[in-house]
Amino acid sequence: MTKQTPEPTAPRRMSLAQKIALASGAGAAITGIALPQSAEATPIQSTTVPLTPTVGDYTYWDIDGNGTDDFGMYAYSSQSSAYFSQDPFVGGQPGNLSGRFVFPQNGVPNPAENTIAMTKLSVGVTIGSNLGTANRFISGTLGFGMVTQTAISPEAAASGWALGDIGYFGFKFTNTSGVHYGWAQIDIHGQTGGYALSEAFTITNAYYESTPGASINVGDTGASAVPEIDPASAGSVMSLVIGSLAMLERRRKLRAADASPTTVSA
Repeated sequence: MTKQTPEPTAPRRMSLAQKIALASGAGAAITGIALPQSAEATPIQSTTVPLTPTVGDYTYWDIDGNGTDDFGMYAYSSQSSAYFSQDPFVGGQPGNLSGRFVFPQNGVPNPAENTIAMTKLSVGVTIGSNLGTANRFISGTLGFGMVTQTAISPEAAASGWALGDIGYFGFKFTNTSGVHYGWAQIDIHGQTGGYALSEAFTITNAYYESTPGASINVGDTGASAVPEIDPASAGSVMSLVIGSLAMLERRRKLRAADASPTTVSA
């Protein structure tokens, strides 16, 4: 009598087809996550800062480095004053600058009197088309001082600033793709740190949203965002996964053949 000794009981194994189907499903999930991310807004760091106004000359800030200036600055050495503007100064470049600052809602803009400066903002404040009830964007020509003589200017003080501050302000600017919102950090250093008092301040850092019309929170650098996955790379990963599964399946079959049932004679 001949009988077979059965193989030890083992967990049910998935077939190669099932493994490939599972991997394909995972790949579809990865691709499904990655594709929408490519369309989401992403904070972009300005590469044109730090920037300090040049004494006795106009200094313009091109936020996105596309060759078009967005804001202007001027430092008066004779008066020990420094000014910031969202429009060209007399004698500056022709045409309006597209940049606009976030100003206090209750401020009264008057270019001749420089009655307000941009709002000093806290981390987390949202900059976008809706600024809430405390702030607003102001269109039209507007220039304002940040430092005058040896103190903070009245208009800057009215907007929450003080000499020695390292704080944040909000802005928007327009390029060929549309309106972009952003935030910047400014150091109102006066004559400290090797700067002449007439230089007054330095824009030390700035970020803006890549997608036109998308809001950004003050302090958001995108550092916590999930890295974007290129769909083309995802396809390569899938090919590697499927190839690895096929190799493992071949190895499993070889092991099964080596462990085939033995024949015992009774």
